[in-house]
Amino acid sequence: MNVRKGVLWGLRGLGLWFALVFFVPFPHEKLKEHPQNIRYLDQEGGLLRRSLGEGGMDSDWISLEACGSWVGPALIAVEDQRFYQHAGVDPLAVVRAMGQNVLHMDVVSGASTLSTQVIRMIEPRPRNLRTKFIEAFRATQLELFYDKAFILEQYLNRAPFGGNRQGIASASRRYYGKEPEYLSAGEAALLMGLPQSPSRFRPDRAPNKAERRRETVLRRMQEEGMLTEMPILSEGRLWVEPPLRAFHFTEWIRRRYAVKGGGFHSTLDPGVQQQCEAILERKRSETLYAETDGVGIVVMDAQTGWIRAWVGGWDPEHPLHGNVDTVTRRRAPGSTLKPFAFAMAMEQGWLNPESRLEDLPQQYRDYRPQNMDERWSHDVSAQDALVRSLNMPALHIVGQLGVDDFLSDLRSAGMELKDVRSEDVGLGVVLGGGVTVSLLEMVEAYSVFARGGEGLVAQGKDQGLETRERVYSEGVAYWISRMLSGPERNDALYGHMGEVSRPALAFKTGTSHGARDAWAIGWNAQWVVGVWVGRMDGVGVDGLSGSRHAVPLLGEVVMGLMNDKQEPWPQAPESIQQWNGQEVVMGVTELNHAQPKVVQPRICSPSPESELFLLDDETIHVRLEAMGEGETVVHWFVNERWIGERKIHQPLVYSFSQGDYEIRAVFADGSAESRHLKVRKM
Repeated sequence: MNVRKGVLWGLRGLGLWFALVFFVPFPHEKLKEHPQNIRYLDQEGGLLRRSLGEGGMDSDWISLEACGSWVGPALIAVEDQRFYQHAGVDPLAVVRAMGQNVLHMDVVSGASTLSTQVIRMIEPRPRNLRTKFIEAFRATQLELFYDKAFILEQYLNRAPFGGNRQGIASASRRYYGKEPEYLSAGEAALLMGLPQSPSRFRPDRAPNKAERRRETVLRRMQEEGMLTEMPILSEGRLWVEPPLRAFHFTEWIRRRYAVKGGGFHSTLDPGVQQQCEAILERKRSETLYAETDGVGIVVMDAQTGWIRAWVGGWDPEHPLHGNVDTVTRRRAPGSTLKPFAFAMAMEQGWLNPESRLEDLPQQYRDYRPQNMDERWSHDVSAQDALVRSLNMPALHIVGQLGVDDFLSDLRSAGMELKDVRSEDVGLGVVLGGGVTVSLLEMVEAYSVFARGGEGLVAQGKDQGLETRERVYSEGVAYWISRMLSGPERNDALYGHMGEVSRPALAFKTGTSHGARDAWAIGWNAQWVVGVWVGRMDGVGVDGLSGSRHAVPLLGEVVMGLMNDKQEPWPQAPESIQQWNGQEVVMGVTELNHAQPKVVQPRICSPSPESELFLLDDETIHVRLEAMGEGETVVHWFVNERWIGERKIHQPLVYSFSQGDYEIRAVFADGSAESRHLKVRKM
């Protein structure tokens, strides 16, 4: 009677067990939670870099099929020989464990199955009898809802393999430098012996224990009929480091897109990236670059905004410079801002490529700007002034635009210019004074010229086109591109290459004050390419300039991008028309400003309201000079007294003692101009 009651109660308990299995909620969502490495991939799927995901675990999730032929059998042989026969709990293993525990008067076996271990991994609990019961119950549920292949895949991806390595993919790559599918039987046996006690069996720390554990796994495999004979064992390679390519680009990706785990397919073109790296490897050994230790290159697709190449330094593994990304680091831009001033003036309608501009010395309080060649051209066209990067015409333009409006225009194009105020930088901002810009910002900003006035935001992944608000009209963008391109510009960019086809490219250079930064930004309808060269510590380099150091790199990069195909410039937009013999942008150019301006004669030295100081001498020599067209005669007067005559651009040197003077120049057409000069003793 007692036996019957026992059986009845047993059946009732079993029925309640399975009823609870069906109706107690199972934590399905926890099977989807898993820390994963971040795998940065290039456009073709090649691995650029692998970094740890959330939690600092080294782990990649892979499918059971990708685990190869030996991993699964080795695991089952050593951990759960009846895996395919039980339903989450192995009754024979339970009976055997109970007997062993009673015999030894201690817990020496827990009768764990792969299913209960998966539950333990997703829901860690204190190790006690209650936990064993819960794990057995959850394992039964797991087997009810999922098939064996799913459970095996869960285990292989969650099991610990020593240190922060989790899952077979990480273990195989780190210990043997290969994917799990290529593991031999002996290699799989060594790895599958680790999860039972990863710290005790790690081959890099306890090679003898690891070898004995591997022999145990292989013997079990042989006993289960998985092996007909013991395999020849190989040492393999231990602690293989993952690849590290395009480090600075992947760091930007991580910050820009807040990547947390899994595979990230980027826009980087491996061919273009390798070309840029190879060019730098050749160039860094040249004498020209001996004094520099910093370089940056960005290649952006002008149609999509995709970053195709990103080189953030000569050497990403440099102990001091490796973590400094020259593409995102902010530096003084030099003359690279000038095209935006010319474009803004053209957009306002009062400037076109043939407009006449003055290039004469002028004093701005204690600031007296000079041109790179320390010469003055007096009267130049806007195109000539921009191509030659003359300083004074650019300062005149910004003076008419207004510094606040010019800064706003630069921001609209894509330059951040945080906390930059017009009263702090003044007109010198157009020469790069008082502001810093990153190479990436510069490339984004110049995309307005490559795309007909509408700029792009750089993209590291294919997530659709992201454009900025239109900055310039199509005609103005075309003007700037045409002004800074052409056969002569090609010679400066590529050198004289005979019959070799050279891609059409507009470009602008820049050199910051003190020869600290050399820039070259090139663009056409297909590409925008930026180059920066200098020193990482910001120290100036004698002779450093954009045209000398950055342009050769730009030319080689663009030649590599061309791939024997020359992209022609787009045709002039319909908005560009002829009016009274002058080219204008219809609807933009003010027609009364379209004709070249006649430069009126004027005094260029001394500067207005000059104040000079005597040292030990009783007099000081002052250069009097006027500018204008032709060879007009100028009559000079000091305090209404005639002192001589000279032709335009011919200086007259006169001696002044202490006092206040009015200097007057009378020109042949009857016009006149005056300057006030004060001479003081120190």
